[in-house]
Parts: sequence; structure tokens; C-alpha cells
Amino acid sequence: MNSRIIGVGRYLPNRVVTTMESERFANFEKFGVKLGLCKMLTGCHERRYSEPDEYCSDIAAKAAEKAIENAQISRDEIDAVIFCSVSQDFAEPATVNVVMDLLGIDNAFGFDVKNACNAFLSGLDIADSLIKTNKARYVLVVSGEALSKWVSYEFEDKNDMINRAPVTFSIGDGGGAIILGGTDEEGVGFVKGIFETFPKYWNNNVVWGGGVRFPHSPEKMFIPGTTKVIIDEQRNLGKHLLPLLSSEVGWDFTKDIDHYVPTQVAKWINQSMSKELNFPMEKIVQVVEKYGNVGASNIPIALVELIESGKLKRGDKLLMTGVGVGINIASVAMVY
Repeated sequence: MNSRIIGVGRYLPNRVVTTMESERFANFEKFGVKLGLCKMLTGCHERRYSEPDEYCSDIAAKAAEKAIENAQISRDEIDAVIFCSVSQDFAEPATVNVVMDLLGIDNAFGFDVKNACNAFLSGLDIADSLIKTNKARYVLVVSGEALSKWVSYEFEDKNDMINRAPVTFSIGDGGGAIILGGTDEEGVGFVKGIFETFPKYWNNNVVWGGGVRFPHSPEKMFIPGTTKVIIDEQRNLGKHLLPLLSSEVGWDFTKDIDHYVPTQVAKWINQSMSKELNFPMEKIVQVVEKYGNVGASNIPIALVELIESGKLKRGDKLLMTGVGVGINIASVAMVY
């Protein structure tokens, strides 16, 4: 028994915030910073912000509804639900409980997966294992990010603003969902998940609030700026993961991959990887321009974009990769 994608869906909040607007929120002129800096740094033109009363569970449920419809199965057939996001509704209980309640899924088990921006890829890997061990036939993996609620436009000085700009001004909200189902068909579906963690870098980009270290400190509930380590690891995905892809999967990155879906941090990073790895840009799925960096929802949102474009065909070889704070890197190979 193998697992394959049988349904996908995404949800993007209605409110569009341009990069120029977000720079005005931060009073760029006050600090003497020229408007347009963030667009230049990330390639992000706009992103979506959720409404004040629209939460992670709402966003996830709306994406899941579309995936269930796309899969053409009933919600009673879903055996497991995995909620995978950077943001969540609250510390306890797991946000998946709210998502399942909103969806009316009563006959499945559910849990949350936390692994920064790689939470979704981690969830897919777990879902594949559940299917291969006959613990589930259909698994809904879903993300709902309301990261804009963690964005702080308060800066100590000009340097603080510039250091935090690549993350703060590209963050967006949205949700994505993938349903994996069991199949006996040979040569299709989930091939391999490859993960690496570099724990010595845990202190990069920490959201300090919300945990027991600072349980009553709302001023610490914001996403800090990006760091050179995170950018370097994004660019070095090839060095870490592609040899493993070749040795464990038998795929040559430049010759065998039909579509590459990376996490959406910055447009220039993908362009740099394309050049360094001699991989055609037209095979790299980029949505950071339209939706910004949507945390763990990056991958499913970009995948739906690819499917809706009509470019992804059954039998195509698909590689999805990501970098998350912690720091961890991930790669999932599939035959669609």
C-alpha cells in the first residue's frame, strides 16, 4: 500500500495588503527608509491578511472543505486529520480539535504537528506512514496560518527595521490542505521524505511569547527578523538534500524533477538556487509575489497554484522542500 494525493484545496483571506501599504504601516518615511525596500528584498508585491475574528482554525477548515470536495469523498471516510501550522488558535488544546468540529468530522483521530515552516511537509510524511501501516486509508493534512496577528510594526530604530524587513513585510495569511489516500498502483504517490535538523541554531528567529518562559508577555508575541543562517540554509538545500535525493530515491535533480515547489521566502533565493543548480526557473513554482510568506501553508498553496495552472500531470515527478526555524530542512519526493 502506498499513499498518493487525491484532493487539494486552499483558502486565501479576502483582504489584500500591498507591500507599499505594509511599509506605510511601519512609518518607513519616519526612519528615512525609501518605500519599495521590501519588494526589492523579497519579491513580494502583496499578501493576504485575515480579519480580526478569523483564526487559524477558520482558515484551515475553509481550505479543507475545498480539498474534501476535490477528493470526492465524504468527511466520514477521513480516518485522521493533521493540523500543521506555525500559528495556532491557543496553547491548548490542539487546534485540530477546532478544525474537526468546524468540518463536522467526528469519526477520525487528530493531532497538531509543530515544526515551523516545515510543519506541513512533516505532516505529509506522518500521513504517508499512517497509510502505509494500515492505520488510516484517508488522511487530511491541513494548515491555517494567521501570521499577520504576530506581525509587529514597532521598531527600535532604522537598523532594527531593516533587519526584520524581509520577514515582517512578506508575512501573509492563508491555508492549504492535501488529502492522501491509499493506493495499490505501482510507481505513483509518496516516494520519500528526507529531513535534517541543526539544533545548534534553535535561537534564530524565536517567537518568545506564548510558552512557559514568557507566559504573560504579549509584547514578545511577534515574529522577529530573518537571519543569515536561515537564508544560507535555504540556499544550501541543494548541498544538504540533493545528494540524499539521489542516493535514497534515485532521482537526478536537474534531469528527473518535473516540478519543484520550495518554501516561499524570497524570489531571489529561488533564482539563486536555479542558477547554482542549473535547474530551469520555469520548473520552480513561485507564489511569494502574490501571497508572500505564508509559513507552513506555503507548500500546499503553491501546489494548488501548480495544479490549477494545468501544468502538473499525473505521473509527473514532484519535489517539495522547505527550511524552518530551529533550524530544520525538509524534502518530500512524490510522483503525482
